[in-house]
Amino acid sequence: MKNHYIEFNEVDYIIPAETYSIEYSYLSKQGFPFTKEFLLRALYISPLSKFELASFFGFNQRELNVAIEEPINKSEVSYLEDGRLCLTALAKGYFSSLEDKPMVEKPQSRTSQVTFELAGFNKVTNQHSGWNMGLRLDVNHEVQSMSEQHARKMFAKHFQRFVESGELGKLKTHDNSLPSLYSVDAVTRKRTIAHRIKRKFEIDFDNKIKPFYVNKTYENDDEISQAISKDTDSLRLGNNTGNIKQAWDAFEDMSVARFIKTDDIDFRGMIAEMGTTTGNKPYELLIGPLYGNQPWTKIEQLLKQLKPTKQQAKIKELSWVGANTRYWGISESFNKSKESLLAYQKSAKGNNYQLAMYLPCDDQYKAKEKAIREWKQKLGNLSSCEGVLNGLFDGSVEVILLENEFAAVSYHISMPDLSPVHIPLGFFTKDKQLVQRISNVVTNFLKGSVAHDKPNLIGSLNTNR
Repeated sequence: MKNHYIEFNEVDYIIPAETYSIEYSYLSKQGFPFTKEFLLRALYISPLSKFELASFFGFNQRELNVAIEEPINKSEVSYLEDGRLCLTALAKGYFSSLEDKPMVEKPQSRTSQVTFELAGFNKVTNQHSGWNMGLRLDVNHEVQSMSEQHARKMFAKHFQRFVESGELGKLKTHDNSLPSLYSVDAVTRKRTIAHRIKRKFEIDFDNKIKPFYVNKTYENDDEISQAISKDTDSLRLGNNTGNIKQAWDAFEDMSVARFIKTDDIDFRGMIAEMGTTTGNKPYELLIGPLYGNQPWTKIEQLLKQLKPTKQQAKIKELSWVGANTRYWGISESFNKSKESLLAYQKSAKGNNYQLAMYLPCDDQYKAKEKAIREWKQKLGNLSSCEGVLNGLFDGSVEVILLENEFAAVSYHISMPDLSPVHIPLGFFTKDKQLVQRISNVVTNFLKGSVAHDKPNLIGSLNTNR
């Protein structure tokens, strides 16, 4: 029976890639000028005397001598002992069959811009996605320092595949035949860019993580897999069930807590409940970070239905309190969700809410300065972003909350014996009582302090305003 896998997290990895200008020559079959072509075709059928050739073309003796001079000099035509002209083995090689035109391979020069990632030196496309929101993978510095030589080698090795897939554009060939590489003349490194690889974490009903396989479009996927495994799978997270239980108590959670056991998670039970349309539960279960596919679909559906705040009334705040884990927000989906929240703030009819993102940072010396630097590197744009120390329940809980409208909660559960990354599970609710309870917990956190003179809220991270 085929396993049923549930996607529970997503992480983007970034590998440095370099774009090279590669000058090369390829062999392409080409035809001959009209007179030479028919001269070769006539002699291919049978050796002929100069008189027969002159009669065939209607040439006088001088014109015939001009016509045969080049083929003779190029060792394409020679004389037989009886004085007749015939094709040499070289010229016979121009023909593939009696009906074919004679063709000769000639080198054509070309320059292409080619990008290789630096882990497995696979040719990749330019994604233009930037260095933000991804875990940067280390590459071999020795390989990087000799990258032009590696690029030359890989280009020559896989030239035919690049041509077949159209990755080098359209090369001039006869009858769309495949050209062959003649020489690689120069390789010049132009720039370094980010190559993004997306990894979705999935688990089955038996709590077995689906093995990760790199997309087979990569010719050499072993090096990429090893780099990702070294970064994530070989690291062991600490167990955070203590913080999660505190959150359950604070929220009086009756949704997720009952599916979490000491050593496993009852995904079968969760999926069964999520598939049930009957019942009057004041919540809907969520699997994944709140910017993940299933939770975000639910949140966005409600955002599209919001009615603008009445004039003179105070604009509501939509709060997004981030989780303080290594993997939270490390995905393009996170930034897309943030941009969507910014876009939904206003409509043609008026203001819907004011977005406030509360991004966590560790409690350390110069915490705010370090938070600005780190989140600037991750997100780029820090508009509407505030910094908070540690995060909600020591960073184990993520919340999106719109007062009196809805709340979405995700517990980022760390169970290192099950998964190398956190398993975010939570719920979505429009129940007024539940929303208020969650709002109270969030408000108390934002107004609270880690210690004397050390408030949880450390202020705006946006240095551009």
